[in-house]
Amino acid sequence: MIPILSPGGRAALAEFLRPNTLLAFDYDGTLAPIVDDPAQAQLRPRTQRLLQALARRRPTAVLSGRARADVLRLLAGIPLLEVVGNHGAEAYGLPPRLVTLRVEQWRQQLQARLQEFPGVQIEDKRLSLSLHYRHCDDAAAVEQQLRSLCRELPGVRLLGGKSVLNLLPVDAPCKGQGLRQVLERLGCPRAVFVGDDETDESVFRWRDPQRLLGVRVGRCERTAAEYLLESQADIDELLELLRAPLR
Repeated sequence: MIPILSPGGRAALAEFLRPNTLLAFDYDGTLAPIVDDPAQAQLRPRTQRLLQALARRRPTAVLSGRARADVLRLLAGIPLLEVVGNHGAEAYGLPPRLVTLRVEQWRQQLQARLQEFPGVQIEDKRLSLSLHYRHCDDAAAVEQQLRSLCRELPGVRLLGGKSVLNLLPVDAPCKGQGLRQVLERLGCPRAVFVGDDETDESVFRWRDPQRLLGVRVGRCERTAAEYLLESQADIDELLELLRAPLR
């Protein structure tokens, strides 16, 4: 992986950017630091100012695993062109009623069983569920037990994350599909996408260097992203770089 803030990374970014290049970001672990309580994940004040200035100058979007309404609340006042929630599923308008019913059935089935796992929190996002196990004593063991439990659910697809297990319908769109839908809708020919987690790999796997420049936050041996942002703490420097006048 090439550090995006290195001379080589900066040169590649400058070469890739055009006035109509979409700048797209994940939320948790990318724009906002990972925190113990997901409800408390907020942008730092400087990040908020930089993102607001960037969105006024360039086409900007957020693709998150959170529910779209949650992201809109957290980023109120920032003139984003698109916000896609639920790992890409909320890029396509209103969800089918059958999807929300299936997710509700999962939640009901899991509710009683999760009492066996002290510290696990369930987050219901209507189109998906997230099981947070950050506060469990043996997180690795709990993750494996949760995976076994969730595989019993009908029509489920599991996506790992940072101390979280995401449950989506097996036929739900992914972030990669969501990004391509947004590009088509906005008429943008290419995108820079910045993300930090396993759920972002469906974007990075879109291996078309003419259309995507992918940046993974934090070192990871198994990633399809070509570029690296060393830490979430470096996001402000990257936002500054993206906001700079084009060559």
